[in-house]
Amino acid sequence: MKKRITLLLSLFSVLLLSSCGDKLELEQYAYVVVIGLDINEDDERLIDVTFQIANPQVGSSSAGEAPNEPASDIVTFTTSDLLSAKELANSVITRELNFDHLKTIIVGEKLAKNELFHHTIASAMFDPQMRLENSLIVSKEKAQEFIQANKPELETRPHKYYFYMEQRWINTGLVPISDLNRYFQRMSGELFLANYATADKNEKLKWNEDDYIAGQIPQKSGDPVQMIGAAVFKNGKMVGVLTGEETRMALFLRTKSLSHFITQSFPDPINDDYRISVQIMMNGKTKVKLDLKTDLPKVNVTVPVKVQVFSNNSLANYTTNLRNQQKLKQAIKEDLEKSAMDLIKKTQEEFRSEPFSWYLNARQQFWTIDEYYKYNWVEKYANAIVHVEFDVIIESLGPQIKPEVIKDKGKD
Repeated sequence: MKKRITLLLSLFSVLLLSSCGDKLELEQYAYVVVIGLDINEDDERLIDVTFQIANPQVGSSSAGEAPNEPASDIVTFTTSDLLSAKELANSVITRELNFDHLKTIIVGEKLAKNELFHHTIASAMFDPQMRLENSLIVSKEKAQEFIQANKPELETRPHKYYFYMEQRWINTGLVPISDLNRYFQRMSGELFLANYATADKNEKLKWNEDDYIAGQIPQKSGDPVQMIGAAVFKNGKMVGVLTGEETRMALFLRTKSLSHFITQSFPDPINDDYRISVQIMMNGKTKVKLDLKTDLPKVNVTVPVKVQVFSNNSLANYTTNLRNQQKLKQAIKEDLEKSAMDLIKKTQEEFRSEPFSWYLNARQQFWTIDEYYKYNWVEKYANAIVHVEFDVIIESLGPQIKPEVIKDKGKD
């Protein structure tokens, strides 16, 4: 009898646990794929929160049911924090907002430079639907304007656009891989690099193809949005901007870099009216050695790279002329080392901290975390003596034995 009662009570409790009274069907959710954050112009204690909500029918097999519908709905609310905006949206939007498919958070530069940004993003993490792997992008203009202006022709679904762009970031190294997880790891003294983007054009012509920030790339048509360079954060606030070239170099100087190969051009050492395009590949991990026993810490960095020549506009003979090969190798080595030292000088003087994650190497030299904090690596780095060396190996000079040149047959 006692066993029967126990069994009945167990079955009754299972029925209670399996209750579905608060469930919603998929079609009752509004899936937010992009969030934009701006500081309110009328009251800087408030923020403008923009939600880009995907239309599941556009770009799917059921697209025929809604051929004229937009790919997404964009709506903005003014409130004190992100989660309040989520609740406030339910007074306008018929479906319940859901962040399960959220991939990208865009922050206007004005808010990024305000301490309100960190309070906003840190408090939003209380929502279980907010994930640390969400990408973080800083827009030069207001995030609301950026989201409205971004209308890529090749991608009807907004979340697909940012997904594919993230793959390009890894391949080119022109922007950092930035997400909330990396932000929270490097918000106390160390520099955090976030993707810098804009739809506001200010085009400039430059000899070096990667020496741009977003908005400066000469472009005649296509999507107005450009993503190149990095927004620099220190202590939870944006403090400056790096160009695409500086961002690439910052990634090279890290011991664990996600960008393993990039295409870049250098001045031709034989004829400086032309440039040579090469592919640079990591030939192992960057080695960082620190000497923290002296008053001024010493940092020695070795970056092993392999180079493949892609184009040779001057048509100089590098394939069979060993002396020219040595000139090319030395020119690339000196150019990379100069770029590295210029960036290090900028971080020491302007930002007084480093974006290379060298703090991890410094922390390993102390027995306790308290000893590391007492040493104050961030402050010591500003006066550190840094030496960078690129170990360059030319792996390939192109498929041709030597470049074809025009011959004047009228001359003997």
